[in-house]
Amino acid sequence: MRVDILHSFSNKGNVRPWRDVLNQARRRIKLADELGIDGFWLGEHHFDHAGIDQSPNPAMLMADLAGRTSRIRIGIAAIILPLWHPLRLAEDLAMLDHMTDGRLDVALSRGILQAEIINLNAEADRADDERSKEIFAERLDMLRAAWSRDPFSWTSERFRIPHPETKWPGAGEMYTDDDGRVTGLSIVPRPAQPGGPPLFSVTDTVGGFVDAARQGLNVITWFPTGRVLDGRNAAYQEELDRAEQPNPALARSSAILRGCLVAPTDSEARELTEAQIDENVAFIDRVRGRQVWLDQGEDPDDPGVREQQPFDLLFERDHLLIGSPDTVADKMIQIARHRNVEHWLLSPYRDEEDVHVDRSLRLLATDVLPKVRAALGR
Repeated sequence: MRVDILHSFSNKGNVRPWRDVLNQARRRIKLADELGIDGFWLGEHHFDHAGIDQSPNPAMLMADLAGRTSRIRIGIAAIILPLWHPLRLAEDLAMLDHMTDGRLDVALSRGILQAEIINLNAEADRADDERSKEIFAERLDMLRAAWSRDPFSWTSERFRIPHPETKWPGAGEMYTDDDGRVTGLSIVPRPAQPGGPPLFSVTDTVGGFVDAARQGLNVITWFPTGRVLDGRNAAYQEELDRAEQPNPALARSSAILRGCLVAPTDSEARELTEAQIDENVAFIDRVRGRQVWLDQGEDPDDPGVREQQPFDLLFERDHLLIGSPDTVADKMIQIARHRNVEHWLLSPYRDEEDVHVDRSLRLLATDVLPKVRAALGR
């Protein structure tokens, strides 16, 4: 069983100097490393004036943070793949893989926020879903080819590499033709991990799970729960089983993202997080609808669902790991057994406040995870 932390560069209201936000992340990853947490993940977001997650270059950030650790795995969830030149990304991630001594994991996405996508690559606007998927798929293929093919070349509607006017005096014969024209490039360095770091897709939909299986990607998911999650994982497994050459490195079920805060008592944990949960649920209700939180067969217009307190709504449907150490451990054991979860990404509530998050991480490491691992034999 693997338990990781998903860290956000939160700066609500943009009131703190960004250097303080960076230093907080430095402290937190060092603490997670010392406590034996398995992994630490960052996302990618741009133009974030509201301070939800001010992390425009996770590869650069992780190069800094990883150098302060010794054993914890380093994850990016997620690189917005259509916003990167695939060769620059291949170089940057390969360098980061070496800087972390092969501790890197990378999740990829097509992007969620329209403002980020269209201002960095307007062609990748998800309003044209088919084109967005084509751009993602080609860049994924190029990323993998850059890590495995030497010399590297690529010709398509969007890319011609090497550029036909490329000149490289003294280039080796494997990179040129008989007339001395450059026909391929060397992508340096190759990743430290053979074949490159493990790759994930961040998705919530059946189609996203199926596409991930077809593309040989592991899955990280947030909203699906209960039988909905079972259905997503079943679709993923069915698609994996269709592959002519099964990939044993792929997990058979998704990693799940859950909100977390461990406190000495259930009542204190709820008191600390309830206002933030109310705010989160109200926001998701506006942009996605209440259905995303629900299990299969539940009606978002049912008065019992509509009127339920957000904390109870989410806790009862296994979206929250919030409470005393015993409560959180019991919840993790229950979810792991019923949903076959072996990989967790935990997103701390009260994430800007070290006093609460530090205590939560310590309780997670000392009082929760030993009980969970003993019960599950993992």
